[in-house]
Amino acid sequence: MNKKALISVWDKTGIVEFSKSLIERGFEILSTGGTKSLLEKNDIPVTSVSDLTGFGSIMDGRVKTLHPKVFGGILADRKNDSHMSDLSEMDAFAIDLVVVNLYPFVEQAIEKKLPINKAIEFIDIGGPSMLRAAAKNHDSVIPLYDSSDYEDFISKFDDSSGQISIDHRLEYAAKIFKITTQYDMQISNYLMSYTNEELPDKITINAIKKDELRYGENPHQKAAFYTSKDNNNSWIQLQGKQLSYNNYTDIESAISIVNEFDQISCSIIKHANPCGFAIGGNTIEAFKRAVSSDPVSYFGGIVGFNSTVDQELAAILVKPFLECIVAPDFDDQSLEVFKSKKNLRLIKTSKGFKLSNKMIKNALGGYLLQDRDQLSFDINNCDVVTKLKPASNEINALELGWKLVKYVKSNAIVFANDNQVLAAGAGQMSRVDSVKNAIRKISETGLSLEGAIMASDAFFPFPDCIEIAAKAGIKSIIQPGGSIKDSDAIDVADDLGLSMLFTKARHFYH
Repeated sequence: MNKKALISVWDKTGIVEFSKSLIERGFEILSTGGTKSLLEKNDIPVTSVSDLTGFGSIMDGRVKTLHPKVFGGILADRKNDSHMSDLSEMDAFAIDLVVVNLYPFVEQAIEKKLPINKAIEFIDIGGPSMLRAAAKNHDSVIPLYDSSDYEDFISKFDDSSGQISIDHRLEYAAKIFKITTQYDMQISNYLMSYTNEELPDKITINAIKKDELRYGENPHQKAAFYTSKDNNNSWIQLQGKQLSYNNYTDIESAISIVNEFDQISCSIIKHANPCGFAIGGNTIEAFKRAVSSDPVSYFGGIVGFNSTVDQELAAILVKPFLECIVAPDFDDQSLEVFKSKKNLRLIKTSKGFKLSNKMIKNALGGYLLQDRDQLSFDINNCDVVTKLKPASNEINALELGWKLVKYVKSNAIVFANDNQVLAAGAGQMSRVDSVKNAIRKISETGLSLEGAIMASDAFFPFPDCIEIAAKAGIKSIIQPGGSIKDSDAIDVADDLGLSMLFTKARHFYH
């Protein structure tokens, strides 16, 4: 008896050629809808599933293959006499190959932003059911999903004279359960976006491997980059070497910082910390200011912009050694300039690019899930806790410093004026050391502290940081407050003639 193949695909890439190959190898083909019509147009003999079931498609195509004769043919264990007897009694037959791919929910529903009543029409029911049934009964049936598997199947079929090994059957089956799990998660995540559940009782990471990296943070660590399918086109690499693990984390920081500002901005990142940031009247001015924040550390950095990179800026950016440049766009002339530095990575972000609202990391054999630190900030909602209020020229500096300090590893200190970061003290175990490091950096760069402020990601447990900053020339401070010794800090600030704001929000970053 000829083998039976059930074929029903949305993506019809290669299906005509594959079906012809199956016919040549003695298969009989069952099909439905558009797939059946395509095969018939190409003179491929095909039997309608409705001829097997005795029922046509109903409910606008919602029910086509959900029938005992179809699922009995897929699920019947060929070694079980009772199963085969049941098939015979209902005048059905065993199906040996199930070739199905699914309604493209992400591409048709999510990416096109369909309303939910239209989006649900792209939730495939029969397709996943047939694939899962075939995968369950893999000893008797082979499920195929990707057009890339067609040639592989034919090769294995020919090599084994039609007796494909259990190892290969298991590979096909495992792939199906992985695919249907991802498909269900895409739908679940979409539907969950309409609910108010912030921290679900159960989470499943739905991601596909986009890039296998050369190594992780260090050469002895293996690594890969995974992304959800609905976020797969949020950025593209225009040129340069493969991104490294560290590039990915630094690029995220670079994008996040410049997106905090409406003005033309430039950020420079080293090891996930901003070593430079500035706003300017144009991108060149912003970049040069950002470099002046730390003209040594920017070497080998990641540079981020929130506006288009043009030819004039590109001519400047190709001179130093930089790892990567990320921007919402690069004009054609700039790309010609960048060709002279073929290893320089260029990343273009999509319009309206946004990072996920949630962050996840491993800890103690489990996972930590939290909201991304996207707390909105309005300086008018801060409390002025000192006798002296900030001067008008210090307000913008306080706002800039507070926006930047949350991207500096804790304990974090930022010195800033109204258009750039002057120095950052990052990652110290004591806050006073972060202050001292920022002051040391200022002494090395020679930048002026006139009109400068100090931002701290958390409260000051002792007034020593305030005293040291004031001695260096700082006139205004912004910090969360919340220490049991806040009154000591306020008294010292008053004695030194400083203004100080409490934001009532902390920005630890580890």
